[in-house]
Amino acid sequence: MSDPPASERASKAAPVRIRLDPTRCAGHGICALISGERIGLDGWGFAVVDPTEIGEANLRRRARRAVAACPRGALSLEEVPGPSRTGAAWR
Repeated sequence: MSDPPASERASKAAPVRIRLDPTRCAGHGICALISGERIGLDGWGFAVVDPTEIGEANLRRRARRAVAACPRGALSLEEVPGPSRTGAAWR
């Protein structure tokens, strides 16, 4: 039995969310250029992150690129835990 293609594995990967350490952000703005769907810039040019989970493979890929490109290491990815992300455990 062979492994599924990489694209299929990526689509089944756990959702992630982008985390920002605002004390490390220097306002370079590279992250917003790479992952503008989830990262914006405030009036002073510092990163503002959308905290919602990222489930789509292409958005996860862009988020990983933004994290890797940050010259100050202000961004990281956090895996969203399974049951609590949907709230199903509370219903």
